[in-house]
Amino acid sequence: MPAAPVPAIATPARPHFAIGRDRDGHWIAVETHGRGGGYFRSRDDALHYARAETGSFAGAVTFREQPLALRLS
Repeated sequence: MPAAPVPAIATPARPHFAIGRDRDGHWIAVETHGRGGGYFRSRDDALHYARAETGSFAGAVTFREQPLALRLS
């Protein structure tokens, strides 16, 4: 019997990104530790960025239904 998959854990060496829209409807990708992210023209652009930043690690990118916020400070 195969082992159960290990859930992705965000660490400094292995970041995790949430992708969604902000309150104004813009697509954003936000790194969960607040060290990366940005605004994007489309969902696909945000996904491309997040995958590039995480090395396409399984489970490192999630989509959110609720509005996200990107802190620029």
